Amino acid sequence: MTGVRCRVMTFNVRYDTAADGDHAWEHRRPLVASVVRYHAPDVVGLQEPLHHQYASLREQLPEYTWEGVGRNNGGSEGEHCPLGWRTARVERERHGTVWLSESPGQPGSSYPTASKPRLVTWARLVVDGAPLVVCNTHFDHESETARVQSARQLRRLVGELGGATDESALTVPVAVLGDFNCTPGSEPYRVLTGAGGDADVEGDPGPVLTDAMDASEHPHHGPTVTFERFHGPPDTKIDHVFVAGDVTVRQHAVVADHWDGRPPSDHCPVVAELVVGK
Repeated sequence: MTGVRCRVMTFNVRYDTAADGDHAWEHRRPLVASVVRYHAPDVVGLQEPLHHQYASLREQLPEYTWEGVGRNNGGSEGEHCPLGWRTARVERERHGTVWLSESPGQPGSSYPTASKPRLVTWARLVVDGAPLVVCNTHFDHESETARVQSARQLRRLVGELGGATDESALTVPVAVLGDFNCTPGSEPYRVLTGAGGDADVEGDPGPVLTDAMDASEHPHHGPTVTFERFHGPPDTKIDHVFVAGDVTVRQHAVVADHWDGRPPSDHCPVVAELVVGK
């Protein structure tokens, strides 16, 4: 099999709160859907939508199949972290949800220092015949300790889902999408990418993740930061696409679409074009 191209996107769409005023969800709802529709990822991971936001986006984007649950109870409560894939091109073999905690199968669980429950939505997909595991997550925004623990857990999960035979070999390539609330060089990022050494990861460290921005064959497109807070231009990069296993990154971009000065979210989406399979 020759390599199959697959475009992935991670997009924190910002939860619905009236405190956002002119940037509240009712004003941004069609803009968020338009960004996804126009850039046409084969697989997209969203962060922060509440249940009604998630329902609205599913309605506006019928070309995608979606999976994802609320972080508070595994149902409809709390922010969601859903995965969507283009139904005409991508098939799902299986999917699941793991909470970032010491009890990953318990809905609503969290690490002791985390401010909120956090989770990973994952799916084993087949893109035009090529298998690809995709994980979507949102790390805690307050606790560095919880982010480090989540990074360790995520690496082990990537190894399990990708069928790791040792620390470096995966039988299925993996793409990891998300708002990690950490910048390059921070401790959680160093754990994810192995920059701090495997001594930073307790027990089986799992595969090292590679930042798609660094691995891109073509120069990065767009801004190099993603988080703007609705107050001026973005100033930090906390949204990332990571890859592991037999996957090539062709292109990487941060999408800075605006409508008459209005951003669709307080985060810019990140898009990567991957080549998977042989």
